[in-house]
Amino acid sequence: MLVSKMLQCKEVLKRFIKFRFWWLYAKPVNDVALFDISISVAKRIGAKPFKVIKVAEVGFYNAVVFSFSCRSLTITSPLREAGRDVVEGVMLHEYAHCKLKHGLKLLCLALLLLLFSASIAVHIMYNSTTMMEEAVALATFAIMYVVTQLILRHVARRFEYEADLFAVSHASNSCAYIGMLYRLLYYKPAKRRSLRLFDSHPSPLDRIENILRRFPKLSSCIEGGSRGGPGGI
Repeated sequence: MLVSKMLQCKEVLKRFIKFRFWWLYAKPVNDVALFDISISVAKRIGAKPFKVIKVAEVGFYNAVVFSFSCRSLTITSPLREAGRDVVEGVMLHEYAHCKLKHGLKLLCLALLLLLFSASIAVHIMYNSTTMMEEAVALATFAIMYVVTQLILRHVARRFEYEADLFAVSHASNSCAYIGMLYRLLYYKPAKRRSLRLFDSHPSPLDRIENILRRFPKLSSCIEGGSRGGPGGI
């Protein structure tokens, strides 16, 4: 019985790790179709095409670019098979993060907020004379850390909105991109608004509403039934 429980816990842990750190399971591929889309998109926006494309064999849609140079893309296997228009939109979204320097801006902001929080805590601790004052310094740093995370998550959500608008404005099929966001709802159901404060991505519905506010004509995509089936990125 104990061995069975331990094996179950092990499997749950493995699934959790694979879900949270899916890119660790990615392997480089030599997919002509993917590189063709990358070259086409890069020419359209005046960027360099991805030099390396990796694919992770997992059961959901996602994509990420880690380097500031934007030369390596990592996607999941279902996304690879989602169709050219969807892959194109996702690549445009990732290119937007690079062209608009979202990663660099977040890094600089994080360092500034961390230094500010640490300086306040160190100042209080340096001038403290009792254990209580030292505890206050540590509590202050903990509170500032939480505030820092809230600020960073808020800015990250703003950047996601920007990347969505960039992708839609340059996509050859904007409806496919909106349909992809609708499919995200199958994997990312709506949360309470208070819980969204710590999310780095807005909810799919918020992202769609933001796109439609900027591009009202795209409401025809919804009326035309571009929601599609289960999926998401």
